[in-house]
Amino acid sequence: MINEQTLRQWWHIFKDDSKLVEVRILGKFAYSGYYKNIDKLIEDIKPYEDMSDEQIYFTLNDIDDGCYGRLQSEKIVKQPKQTTNDNNITHRSWVLIDYDPVRVAGINATDEEFELAHKKAQQVFLYLRKCGFSDPVICKSGNGWHTVYKVDMPNTDEVRDLISNFLQSIALMFTDPKVDIDESVFNAARICKLYGTTAKKGANLPERPWRMSEIVYVPEELKPTDISLFQAVANLLPKEEPKPTLPYRGGTGEAFDLERFLNEHNVQYKKESCAKWTKYVLDHCFFNPEHKGKDAAIIQMASGAIKYTCLHNTCQQHTWQEVRQMLDPHAYERQYQPQQYQSQQRLPQQRQQQPTIKPETAELGKKWFSMKDIAKVNINELEGFKTGYTELDKAIRKLFFSSLVIVSGTNASGKSSWLNSLMLNAIQQSQKCALWSGELRPDILKTWIQMVAAGKEFLRQGNNGKYWYVPDDISKKIDDWTDGKFFLYNNEYSNKWEQIFADMQELLAVGVRIFILDNLFSLDIDVFDGDSNKKQKELINQLVEFKKKHKAIIILVAHPRKTTSFIRKTDISGTSAIIDAADYIFILHRVNNDFRKSGGEFFGATNIQKFFEFSNVLEVSKDRMMGTQDYLVGMYYEIESRRFKNTNDEKRIYGWRDDIGQQQDMFAEPVEDKPGTVVTDDGLPFAASTDDAVPF
Repeated sequence: MINEQTLRQWWHIFKDDSKLVEVRILGKFAYSGYYKNIDKLIEDIKPYEDMSDEQIYFTLNDIDDGCYGRLQSEKIVKQPKQTTNDNNITHRSWVLIDYDPVRVAGINATDEEFELAHKKAQQVFLYLRKCGFSDPVICKSGNGWHTVYKVDMPNTDEVRDLISNFLQSIALMFTDPKVDIDESVFNAARICKLYGTTAKKGANLPERPWRMSEIVYVPEELKPTDISLFQAVANLLPKEEPKPTLPYRGGTGEAFDLERFLNEHNVQYKKESCAKWTKYVLDHCFFNPEHKGKDAAIIQMASGAIKYTCLHNTCQQHTWQEVRQMLDPHAYERQYQPQQYQSQQRLPQQRQQQPTIKPETAELGKKWFSMKDIAKVNINELEGFKTGYTELDKAIRKLFFSSLVIVSGTNASGKSSWLNSLMLNAIQQSQKCALWSGELRPDILKTWIQMVAAGKEFLRQGNNGKYWYVPDDISKKIDDWTDGKFFLYNNEYSNKWEQIFADMQELLAVGVRIFILDNLFSLDIDVFDGDSNKKQKELINQLVEFKKKHKAIIILVAHPRKTTSFIRKTDISGTSAIIDAADYIFILHRVNNDFRKSGGEFFGATNIQKFFEFSNVLEVSKDRMMGTQDYLVGMYYEIESRRFKNTNDEKRIYGWRDDIGQQQDMFAEPVEDKPGTVVTDDGLPFAASTDDAVPF
């Protein structure tokens, strides 16, 4: 029996009630028919649905109308001379991910096997949603599950290869011994189970029954997923070259043996293999031990290429090279050649200097602490300062000293204005700040900072009504209040890092412990050797050493790469050392049409909607101290004063004012989080009721 209602739903969703489709029937014989009339299609396939070994399929993508003139136009033909091939597809409208339980060929799935495929489809659905993918059409194929993504792609060789790599990448991450993700469904003329017909892979047994294929979920708005997101997932596939040929042990020439390496370093894993790859499924992620189960794995392709993967978005940037260096810090140092070969070479006059091994001293203390040696600390008593943004301080408690803070966001997202507010909030708490800005004139910057300090009620409007300014008497009070607490670098002394760094150290003597560098890409860091990534890594290492040694806070502005999707921390330009070394990463978003669309795709439309009332949103992308991530804080931007505020009617009172006794307690301890919001183990906020997190 067919389900006519489901068939008409399929026709509406996948063929827009009008597009040409080929129906393919496979079993003892092959049959084909081309249709533009759904009533005729339904009538013609009914006899084949009652046959025990005939399965009914349809072509997913858009067919050249010329095929309608073939012999099987509006009828079913046995053993047709031609059926749809890849060259007959004019456009790709769908990408299929097929989840099929592993079992003996030619039999139906048990209920238990069918449910395993269901759970696998849910995992991939959530992963891709977090990657920014629009929700797919979700279907039961009968013995497994389908997630079918709407796309708008040409039918080219490049797109074919992209979809193939995308499916391979998904299969590498999610395929296991019980559920297979089909890597072969990448071709343009792909046929798919016709929803509303029965899956009949074998005998119709109670424990392995025939099942009707169904359409389970259709998004309210069926939006194409951008091709760049498929490319991003495809890029996670291990590269076929170069093969890892670094000597395993000092110059023996022996090829790298991954399994031996893992065993020697006591890495716990479960091994899964197929012809294309070997997967070492880890007990937990190397970079976040809370990511357990089957979330993390090391995968080696048949070519020898190796990839580290963790399914959580917060770990996507990590690589196999990082894991190897974590286990063997000298893994990628230059290896000496075998001794017998060296004897034929002219030896260097000076070998690499051996590292100095420090003996234990009273000054440095014990080399290894016992728990009794370490003083207990109350996190609330650690030094830091409140940001002044209520929701942000609830999440992170405060910005703690000895921290590297990365601030990013697109142009016009409000980075500089937010930092100006943050500096004044720090000064209000008796902290001293220094700012290097390689982009703005000192007089312009002073004007903007003073506008924030004054607030709208103390500003005056220019004669033409097009601008606001700080009156002279207020400006003088702000100058007096910030004197000795705020220092702005004179750019005439150059943007060379060695000069700026030396001058930063001078400010330590007057009590400055908050340093803001705006921005990374305006710094001249040629003092370091190597390419740009290596130079940036050396810079970051120096900043980390500085903030630890002097218990300082370094705030570094780093612009993102150009991207058409919702900005993530992995979009920050430069070396990955920036992300790895940061204690905090904040991303500023402007609430515009791009935010509403892209933010909704990432966090879900319902969750993002509550931020539409704000002008800007700050995202906590990383917080090493409290573990907060993917946490959004809405803020109101006051155009006149250039202030970021907690509420539209907030009147922040800074210390330059005579009525300081009226100061609002904006730096009080945060109250408990509001009920009604939960955070997943990956840091993504959902509504308190998570039943709709996976809609199938």
